[in-house]
Amino acid sequence: MVVDFQHHYIPVELAKQRGLYSETGRTLLQEGGLPATTMHQRLYDLDLQLVDMDQAGVDVSVLSCLLGWSAPLGDCRFINDDLAAIQKKYPRRFAGLAQAPVLEGKPALAELRRALSDLGLRGVTITSQVNGLSLDSPKLYDLYELVCELDAPMFVHPALVPAGYEHLKDYDLPRVLGREVDLTVATTRLIAGGIFDRYPNLKIVMAHFGGGIAAVKDRLVGKGYRFGTLKRPFGEYFEMVYFDMAGFEGGMVALNCALEGIRPERLVFASDYPQDFTGVNTDTGKGMTELRNYIETIRKLPLSEQSKEDVLGGTAARLLKL
Repeated sequence: MVVDFQHHYIPVELAKQRGLYSETGRTLLQEGGLPATTMHQRLYDLDLQLVDMDQAGVDVSVLSCLLGWSAPLGDCRFINDDLAAIQKKYPRRFAGLAQAPVLEGKPALAELRRALSDLGLRGVTITSQVNGLSLDSPKLYDLYELVCELDAPMFVHPALVPAGYEHLKDYDLPRVLGREVDLTVATTRLIAGGIFDRYPNLKIVMAHFGGGIAAVKDRLVGKGYRFGTLKRPFGEYFEMVYFDMAGFEGGMVALNCALEGIRPERLVFASDYPQDFTGVNTDTGKGMTELRNYIETIRKLPLSEQSKEDVLGGTAARLLKL
């Protein structure tokens, strides 16, 4: 079974309500006057998505809504209801991740509880910054307590326009590079901030190989003592994090680098569909044939057959209780 842990979908009604819908072309969602995400037909069309999934060889896609991470509570309720209806209609093809404005206190947490316990969504998703706050902020402790209580995984997508990086504001660098920098920072701050000491059962899946954090893992392992907060070696905490394999369109440099620093047991297959492989956000437009090739590349890795099956779907299935 192949499970795509990062697959995006937007209810068409919500896109129209926001004035972002176009039947034929593309529209651009902006945050603070900067490009945040490109909107297009594949994001709304589940029938088209199923055709693409079949062509690529993806069995189950884990849905997150690009408009949900900065949405008010009412919109998040709508998104969660919509995702639950999709799960019910396509129980073997789609799994939904719940969203809520997590800094809004008890009402937001109640919505996540409803989405997970009553609607049956499979996990929670947030971004690598939450309204500019880093993921080790005490303001997120209640969220972590909830997902641990409900034994739900939490998928961390890059902030659409990461804040706090003065030299990553032009050339579309917030999307091109800033997101990866921010994922690396977010992963490191979770560890340095003692989140895994406080919540040892927390199941976090960082997107995009953690922004490529494996490339600097040796430095973090060797110098993490300088944080002044670690109760155990950095590497032990690192082994508690899961990482998805999206963000680089199946690039072998990214994959090989990740395998040097991340155990296969902590990797879950992902594509960032339909923002990657379709040519919408890149100039390559590799298409579903290349996504299928990415899956086949993983099947040919010098790993045990069980490890490869776990990377492609087994680990995700266990996290999501599919």
